[in-house]
Amino acid sequence: MLFRITKAFATPGPRMLVMVLSPAKTLDMALAKVATCSQPKFLDEASILVKELRKLSQTKLKDLLGVSDAIAKLNYDRFKSFVDHAEASAPTDTFKQALLAFDGPAYKGIQADSFSDEELAYSQNHLRILCGLYGILRPLDLIQPYRLEMGQKLANNRGKDLYAFWSSTLAHELNALFAAEGEKILLNVASQEYFKSVDLTALDPSITVVECIFKDDGKIKSVYAKRARGLMVRFVTTRRVNSVAELKSFDLEGYTFSAKESSETSLVFNRSKQSLKRHQDEVASTTAKRAKK
Repeated sequence: MLFRITKAFATPGPRMLVMVLSPAKTLDMALAKVATCSQPKFLDEASILVKELRKLSQTKLKDLLGVSDAIAKLNYDRFKSFVDHAEASAPTDTFKQALLAFDGPAYKGIQADSFSDEELAYSQNHLRILCGLYGILRPLDLIQPYRLEMGQKLANNRGKDLYAFWSSTLAHELNALFAAEGEKILLNVASQEYFKSVDLTALDPSITVVECIFKDDGKIKSVYAKRARGLMVRFVTTRRVNSVAELKSFDLEGYTFSAKESSETSLVFNRSKQSLKRHQDEVASTTAKRAKK
């Protein structure tokens, strides 16, 4: 199979829905089976941050990241050996597409490795991953392994932290995604830490920001909510959802829309104990069947 860098994808129609998602701390850098890839847009900015990170001792990097000695050493070595992206012409053991490299609960919910070529192309147009190092990523943008969360206070040439560094850039980039005319929906399935990196005052007023809230037995439970964000991305991608009305039909893994708890710009989905138990039983059954094969 030939590897290729893809620079352009089909432009969506006049009504457009774009999702924004957080990255993940955990990474899977095993060689990707998907050939199609692209380059992050803000590599110059990422290089500035890498230079700042390289100035830090391993101890100071540990303090910045708030991690163990082992993870601090791993990322100290990563930043010291960071490679010029110009050398990346295909996925390797150093570079992998963002959507396939991130491996946290949300990404396990997305199950991007099962996407068809058409679904990957759709996600390339309709999903953006907010990122402390790269700013904003398309799903097929090649990334190197790193650890740098948006909320961490890395002083830089634009201010005291990464919010100061990225805020206006991210808003302008999101504005540019939408056509000049037509309905514009920005679906927030990112965490608060990441979504507040977007300067909403700089966002085009014609863009409607819609957030999704996922509850289990009436409460937000982080471990389930993270996966549910990924499930929503999968739902939108596989069904080509393009409106708020269609979003309300989200029903994966037992979630249902709660009209009484929702507003026009805040969609709440609930899952009962019974629905969660049913889903867990189904997963256990499927896992057991696979183990017998």
